[in-house]
Amino acid sequence: MTATLPLRRAAEAEASGAHNGSATQQSPNWVPILEQPVFKKRKLRVVCVGAGYAGLMMAYKWKYQMKVDDFVDLVIYEKNNDVGGTWLVKRYPGVACDIPAHIYTFSFEPNPNWSSFFASGPEVWEYMKKTTEKYHLDERVQFNSRVTSTIWDDTDRKWKLEINQNGNTIQDEADVLINGSGILHKWSWPDFGSLDTFRGKKIHSAAWDASVDWTGKRVAIIGNGSSAIQILPQMQPKAAKIVNYIRTPTWISENYASQLIPDAKNFNYTEEEKKEFRENPKKLLELQSLIKHHINKSFLALLVDTPEQLRAEAAFKKEMEKRLNYDAGLCAKLIPEWKVGCRRLTPGEGYLEALQEPNVAIEFAAIETATETGIKTMNGTEEFDIIVCATGFDVSFAPFWDLVGKNGIRLADQWRDDPEAYFGICRYCKHV
Repeated sequence: MTATLPLRRAAEAEASGAHNGSATQQSPNWVPILEQPVFKKRKLRVVCVGAGYAGLMMAYKWKYQMKVDDFVDLVIYEKNNDVGGTWLVKRYPGVACDIPAHIYTFSFEPNPNWSSFFASGPEVWEYMKKTTEKYHLDERVQFNSRVTSTIWDDTDRKWKLEINQNGNTIQDEADVLINGSGILHKWSWPDFGSLDTFRGKKIHSAAWDASVDWTGKRVAIIGNGSSAIQILPQMQPKAAKIVNYIRTPTWISENYASQLIPDAKNFNYTEEEKKEFRENPKKLLELQSLIKHHINKSFLALLVDTPEQLRAEAAFKKEMEKRLNYDAGLCAKLIPEWKVGCRRLTPGEGYLEALQEPNVAIEFAAIETATETGIKTMNGTEEFDIIVCATGFDVSFAPFWDLVGKNGIRLADQWRDDPEAYFGICRYCKHV
């Protein structure tokens, strides 16, 4: 059944403005009637940006669960040379996942062989790589392909994409665009602006130089977020001196699901435990469910002035005081006054202890400038051989490429002051 002549003529008349004998503007709700059978199938072009956890899960669903190969053409653009996202590129000393390993997995591929309750970064990446190879999840991935622009074309009703692929610019288009790039890829450098003056070694935690040897060196670590909390205890034993520059204090919380682990600290699984998980998947599923329960029930601790939050704050404060040996000066400067949950919780085994070692100092004064040999604050100038910028990422919701939607609206502009999304994750709660 094809579009009938009267319908086609009506559409042509509408388009040409032949209504009432005068030219009129095309109706905003006007839809062209195509000269083709109704219900004719067409393939949707779906583009996903990023081959980390989100992109690989998309590939699995496309290949095994949805089984839509006949009418969905999927491509995944990945800027790096392999899968893994942030776990491919983050290689700083001590990098690890602070979520229990047994629930930091794909639902379709539980891993009975995790070496410890909290896995190291390299082990997480190895798991992702093995899963990719087992299920051939990279068959639709194009590597070394950085998306630079995605612009909605209202005439063609498609996204027009520009991609830098192996140094060349290519074009593509998509009916559906999925952002699976995450937020841990656009580094944030210190904002004092004179870092290039420093003649020593400069490293960002997101692009660690594995050749660096800090043995006997003077090291500055800027920041006290998740990366710095993991890096400092690893560098402290070998460095001659470390100064940790801290702008604001942060809650050093207990480990996630700490009720399930001895002394609330990470531990290694025994070979007997791993064998039991392999031979008895039900046992592993029970452990996963138990871990999820303990983490999910902590949600109320993120809501202001709930009993759960007050208990968490008291517990974190008590534990930090204990680990700081009740040093009044350190406690006053390192224990926050803001509510638990205003920032992501940062467990940190060994961090507070490392801060108290003889070769470690803390500097709370704002950095004024970098010099050729070190860092200057209002308290004076310290000289260093290495500056580690553990200053995190730009975690704004807008993607790192130019995304332009309908009517030429840029997402970066739309979300600059107040990010919001239809059916997205809740960005705030009136009780928080």
